[in-house]
Amino acid sequence: MTDLHRRHTPNRLDDIECVTGQLALCLAEHGASSEDAQAAIRKFGQILSAAPLRVERLFVSVQPLHPDFRARTYLWLAKDGRVRVIEWPHGLKNRQGYRSSPDHHVHTTGTELHVPDLQNTPPSRCNLYDELRLDGFTDYLIIPLRFSGGTINTLSIATRQSGGFSKGSLVAFRRLADLLAALLERFVAIENLDTALRTYLGRHAGSQVMRGEIRLGEGQLVEAVVLFADLHDFSSLSAQLKPAETVSLLNSYFDCLVAPIEENGGHILKFVGDAVLAFFPVNLAGTPEPRPQEAIAAISQRLNMLNSARREAGEKALKHGLCLHFGEVLYGNIGSSERLDFTIIGDAVNVAARCLEETHAFGIEYLATEAFVTRFSPENSSPIGTRKLKGIASPVSLHELCPNST
Repeated sequence: MTDLHRRHTPNRLDDIECVTGQLALCLAEHGASSEDAQAAIRKFGQILSAAPLRVERLFVSVQPLHPDFRARTYLWLAKDGRVRVIEWPHGLKNRQGYRSSPDHHVHTTGTELHVPDLQNTPPSRCNLYDELRLDGFTDYLIIPLRFSGGTINTLSIATRQSGGFSKGSLVAFRRLADLLAALLERFVAIENLDTALRTYLGRHAGSQVMRGEIRLGEGQLVEAVVLFADLHDFSSLSAQLKPAETVSLLNSYFDCLVAPIEENGGHILKFVGDAVLAFFPVNLAGTPEPRPQEAIAAISQRLNMLNSARREAGEKALKHGLCLHFGEVLYGNIGSSERLDFTIIGDAVNVAARCLEETHAFGIEYLATEAFVTRFSPENSSPIGTRKLKGIASPVSLHELCPNST
């Protein structure tokens, strides 16, 4: 038994109030000092593994605010001290075995479920009981964790000790449910805020806001590649579709752009209708050297795959326009004290926007300015002339890019 366990284990284990108080003190102390939910659950497992509970398996399931995942689960096992994290995609609630699982019982009834004699529990539709029994566990308890927003999450404990959990230790544990819910909700709330900011602002802008950089007018001048992209003939295409079909089409198109941009050092700033604004900073602290050429190659590949699927389904292939320009932009908070936008402004943004219009005029999908070509030297670019762009003082030399050869 560790010093931590000795310090927080009362001399009289039958004193439920003493057990509850000591466990609560220890859980609160280490829950407050943990960096994230994973670290906190590891600490909780270590604490609850001490007498009188002797927990050897701790499982937590929470419902995060996330566009991709409906649940995040944490599993701590005393035998290796690790916490395994799994994120469950939306749509798996009715996966095989869920309706017969302890989690389903708690989610639907809001009450605990206790299986006090696992070794003598007859086979059931719940695979978990069979797995626990084969692994030598003797007792299992799952309780609801009610968060302030009304969501019901779950926490379960299991032990291998002979005779299972004592009545007194379970009473102490049940009295800790509200404390455990409050401690875990703190981490879930932070993760939810981080997810929301990253989802709606982007990874870098979201982290900036999390660090408190939200004052109106704050910003910094950075050299960057500005990327604008949109679909050709979107108006006529969307006119033939129902609203839900239009949203699905846009999501499929944006899926072709977002990951390649972010994986290659770029940041998505906003979606406007069928258009995307992104940038690749080259001298922004904490960001790697951008790879816009690799991003464009990946976008082209993804769009080709999407169009192959659309042709097989008897649908029209998508064409888009994408322009890259290199220059200096102001990156920061723009707006009012009540509504801010983390974005970029400057002549380089205006040039890129006007050049996107030229992709429609030339019937070209991938266009770059002379400034971009000079800075990044793409392997296969062809000059197509110099254009006088509306609202831009100097003419701009343009190049067509072949993304599969960049």
